Amino acid sequence: MINFFRRTRQRLVGNGRFSKYILYAIGEIILVVIGILIALQINNRNEFQKTNTKQATYLALIQNEMINNLKSLDEERLTLSKVILNQQIHLKLMQDKDAQDTLSELHLSQILVNSISNDISVNYENGVLTELITSGNLKDITNDSIRNKLSSWESKIYKIREQENSLSTYWNKSNDFFEAKGKFRTLFDHTTYSDYVELERLDVNESNKSVLNSRVFENILLIKLASSMHLEKGVYPKYKNEIEKLITMIEQELDSN
Repeated sequence: MINFFRRTRQRLVGNGRFSKYILYAIGEIILVVIGILIALQINNRNEFQKTNTKQATYLALIQNEMINNLKSLDEERLTLSKVILNQQIHLKLMQDKDAQDTLSELHLSQILVNSISNDISVNYENGVLTELITSGNLKDITNDSIRNKLSSWESKIYKIREQENSLSTYWNKSNDFFEAKGKFRTLFDHTTYSDYVELERLDVNESNKSVLNSRVFENILLIKLASSMHLEKGVYPKYKNEIEKLITMIEQELDSN
């Protein structure tokens, strides 16, 4: 093909047909430009397809992470609701002397275990999202709304972790108080913990009712209850709503491609 163009050009110039040569040269340039544009278009289409494939892979993996986070969040909220209920019962007992007198050690142990032993922390999966951000591939997410949500997602988790850590501080304080003032052996013998650690139950246990009269313990439980309810009624529902919105946005984006 190149030899054909060269021979044609030489014949036109040799015959002195300069004006026709100019037209021919312009036509040749146009053909070259068209060829380049077609090649660029094909290359751009290939790059677009690669980017779309990469984006779809990332979005599907992130969607799976968010679905797992949603399940973990629901499970932790269920545990937190039970803990809150036991904290409320515990605090009411501290104000009801008659109920304290008739309360069995078994019932008290069950309340205490659920009040002081369960820490709350959602198991957040964000490995794919972290890799996406640190590798700089976040730019491959072409949907602006999704990209903006993902870019700020780690800060959302950080804020939730701060709230969970704040609550954890008071979990630790309640355990420290009970370690100093309560009787863990009584707690163990009236629940399943003695079986778990393979200890034979004692015939007689010291009562833990004295902790119900502690103002220090009451103050710790009150702050812990307030922190628990802030997570259960404020922080977690808001985070769940954000997860559900992101999952829906990703579903719509994947369906549109």
